[in-house]
Amino acid sequence: MAACKLCKRDRELGESHFLSAAVYAQLRDESQQNPNPVLMTSKLSLTTSKQIADRLLCSECEERFSRLGEAWVLANMARPERFAIQEALAAAQPIGASENFAYYSSKAIPSLNMDALVYFALSVFWRASAHRWRNVSGFMEGIELGPFEDRIREFLLGGNFPSDTVVLVSVWPTRNALPAAYTPRRGSCPGCHAFNFLIPGLEFRLLCGRQIPEELRAVCSYGSADKFIFSSASIVSDTIDAFVKLAATSRVSKALQQPMKQ
Repeated sequence: MAACKLCKRDRELGESHFLSAAVYAQLRDESQQNPNPVLMTSKLSLTTSKQIADRLLCSECEERFSRLGEAWVLANMARPERFAIQEALAAAQPIGASENFAYYSSKAIPSLNMDALVYFALSVFWRASAHRWRNVSGFMEGIELGPFEDRIREFLLGGNFPSDTVVLVSVWPTRNALPAAYTPRRGSCPGCHAFNFLIPGLEFRLLCGRQIPEELRAVCSYGSADKFIFSSASIVSDTIDAFVKLAATSRVSKALQQPMKQ
């Protein structure tokens, strides 16, 4: 028995994944002799089946995470057979668009579950702050949400959406979404704290602080009347930036240096 990090009750804790096992499954390449995904840390890059997990939550809280966010998001993220969220945007009319950017009212697209997308996003950001996770290289850097950590925890338990918080949900802009993911990392936004993470086809941003720019508050994927969802080329550049920074210090394992099957 130990205290569940979410509900704070003494319960039997099960194995909780930092990112769901379903995300790892989409990163496998069955055409390769070693189909396991490539894990890149700041110290080492290698193929591995080992997932980032620890005993964190009770079964009730795990079920809450699945029911209110994970199940829907993971079923509709980018998969080899289809990308349902992207298909829904392609069939809709954007409210505004430019060459590299478009935004839509999710309220006008019945097949989208924005509440699930935002709940999932905040559950992952909260996990990144509430616990020190380990990967093959040791303890991960994680993020620090400060006072927002507990406010987000209360929201995840059924409370109000935390004030001075903005979540932005963006969809990969091209048909073939990169099969990649990275855990929450610190970003940048003038006047506030910014974080982001990626799963196949979807990027989630979190902004916290009293000085969040008003133009960003107005387009929050949860707090705005339209519950906006975005399609933006910036996801591609953000993903490249994340992996370039890791590659600068990451040592490539000998197995990964071997030529891959064509």
